[in-house]
Amino acid sequence: MPGRSAELDLFAKRRSPASRYICPLLALVAFVPTVLRAGWPEPVIPHAVGLGIQVAALLAIVATILIPALVPPRVGLRGRRIEFALALGALVLGPFSWPLAAALTSLLVLYHVLTLYLDLVQTSIPPGLVFVGSFILFSALGTAALMLPAAVPESAPPINLLDAAFTIVSAISQTGLVVRDTGSEFTRFGQIVILVWIQVGALGVIVFGALLASVFGSSFGLRAQRTIAEDTEQGWSGQLSLTKLVVFTVVVTHLIELVGVVVLYFGWPETWEGAPDISEPGDRLFHSVFFTVSAFCNAGFATTGNSMQGLRSHWTPHLVLVPLIILGSIGFPVLDNIRQTFLARVRGIRVIDGRLVRFNLNTKVILSATLIIYVIGYVGIFIGETTQANVPVGAAALDAHFMNINRTSGFDSIAPNDMGILSRLVLILLMFIGGSPGSVAGGIKMMVFAVLALTVWSTLMGRRQTEVFGRTIPDVVVRKSATLITLSLATVMISTGVLAATETRPGLTLGMILFDSVSAFGTTGLSMGVAGEATVPGKITFIVTMFMGRVGPLAVLAGLLSLARGSKPRYEYPTEDVVIY
Repeated sequence: MPGRSAELDLFAKRRSPASRYICPLLALVAFVPTVLRAGWPEPVIPHAVGLGIQVAALLAIVATILIPALVPPRVGLRGRRIEFALALGALVLGPFSWPLAAALTSLLVLYHVLTLYLDLVQTSIPPGLVFVGSFILFSALGTAALMLPAAVPESAPPINLLDAAFTIVSAISQTGLVVRDTGSEFTRFGQIVILVWIQVGALGVIVFGALLASVFGSSFGLRAQRTIAEDTEQGWSGQLSLTKLVVFTVVVTHLIELVGVVVLYFGWPETWEGAPDISEPGDRLFHSVFFTVSAFCNAGFATTGNSMQGLRSHWTPHLVLVPLIILGSIGFPVLDNIRQTFLARVRGIRVIDGRLVRFNLNTKVILSATLIIYVIGYVGIFIGETTQANVPVGAAALDAHFMNINRTSGFDSIAPNDMGILSRLVLILLMFIGGSPGSVAGGIKMMVFAVLALTVWSTLMGRRQTEVFGRTIPDVVVRKSATLITLSLATVMISTGVLAATETRPGLTLGMILFDSVSAFGTTGLSMGVAGEATVPGKITFIVTMFMGRVGPLAVLAGLLSLARGSKPRYEYPTEDVVIY
């Protein structure tokens, strides 16, 4: 196929050795002065020396990109415009504005991280191993960054290794459980580290989830140019299209977050109970960025002293944070399908490349299940608040809406300890279900829950197959869903059992331990106080649970996809019934 050969040739030219190895190393060198200047209260090296190192590294990157574009045969800047713009911008702004240069250099490093991550996904290395390995590596780097002297106030005790690892794993897994108050026990530098790791973790999850969704039912074991070309239903083909998929995901993420930052910046009240200092425009902007990223990434970290409890009746949590949380948890495949369908309807197009443009089965099931779960959760929390916690009807209506949506995030308008027993039970179920596939949210995923629920319904109706919206869900999907939910239940039970054995301080109940354990696995962040005051074995248990909640289901799913593609038997054993009741 000539088109495919040209596409791959162009991709190969763009991913030259300089692009693959030299430029990422130069970006790291340019980033080192930023770390040295920001990570210590006192300068480690003179500013002029650091600036010289940064300028030299950035100049080398610009030259490495520009020379092949000017010297015959001219390769051009196609595919490297973002890298070139970030390096050139940091180079020009470096001598005049250190914060802007540091931000652009950080984005340049992030760009190379995503590019190298994409390269690894396209190798023969199992994708689950790539994802787990990258998660561990970035957790270690984030832990080291959070232990720098400038990350905690001088008035606070230095952060130890376990607390730093707990915070970073909670951030990169978009959980929100904390052992130190984010607003008061970390400096602005420490808060920025947490913010960056929230964003990096979310992008990694979105990209990895989107790639899995695009080749659902196939394997990454072969090179990506083959698997993407053969198995995707969205029309992506070849490595260039895979790159476009990642770029589109990153761009959409930041566009949504930009809108959230603008609305929050102008929407915050002047002050409220537990509010951070937002009297200066720079502080107001930072906290707007922090809450926007934390909400869209479903992380739940807050720089306030009491999450969103001080804004319980204000419009910003309900009309800004809630939509951000929904967009982050609904899943990239659903957002992309909605975008394609909407644009096709606007243009009056019904068929593209021989395919009918419409809401696909994945989107229909996810949207329907999300609505049903929302209604069930809203009613359950509302009843629990009004009958057991004696909350006024108006406040209970707002709490039921906000806490229901925050089953995937960790913000709260009312402390879980103050909620009714029924409300907490409903939240445990909601946190365990979590968000949608291909999203930043955790849990067993909405689709897994929907498939199992549909299977139960189909069985009760006497149907031999799982059916919905005039379609049959393959048995292999049902089996994968059953596997994921079984492993998830086992993880939660083991975590709860270990915590029940290690956390023996007075006042703790099994319900409190189960609540925090499910919150950790579902990467939610709502807490009844068990995680924040856990013992050393308890903190380690929470770290492992958050790790399993974030990478476990995705890694298991990737492994199942690989096995499904690579080990299909050519025979079947005879069928024989067994007694099940």
